[in-house]
Amino acid sequence: MSRLARTSANKKHNVPDFKVWGIVKPEISDKINDLVKEKKANEVINIIDYINSFVKAKITNVSVDTWDEAFETDWKRSNDYSTPTCAIFLVTRGSASVHVGKDQHEMTAGKLCLVNEWCTHKLVNTSTAPLTMLLAQFNWNSEIHGK
Repeated sequence: MSRLARTSANKKHNVPDFKVWGIVKPEISDKINDLVKEKKANEVINIIDYINSFVKAKITNVSVDTWDEAFETDWKRSNDYSTPTCAIFLVTRGSASVHVGKDQHEMTAGKLCLVNEWCTHKLVNTSTAPLTMLLAQFNWNSEIHGK
């Protein structure tokens, strides 16, 4: 039943499984890196406002994390087919990949990527080089985003 529900919801809302939304301004990446390195929290509102305008929606569950070691998350998927929710991944230092189903997508610094949370996905970092990433969510609106 879950596969039928997901297929129906995807058809109704026209949500891509994965998409590179675009490249953010280098100043935004720098502000995110400064937030981690120097604990400069005074730019948080400006960062969120910029990404809100970039994706034309209000982002929620925002966090900025940094890792110095390789990792792989567990597979994740939302079973709530009432609201199309997308995960946002914005690498600001280093690189990582997101696996969406059987596909693997490389994420490099500055690229704002989204993943349909109805799809099974996981985050992988095979490098021990520092990785900094902003993670967030937003609700997909097919009238705004599906064009």
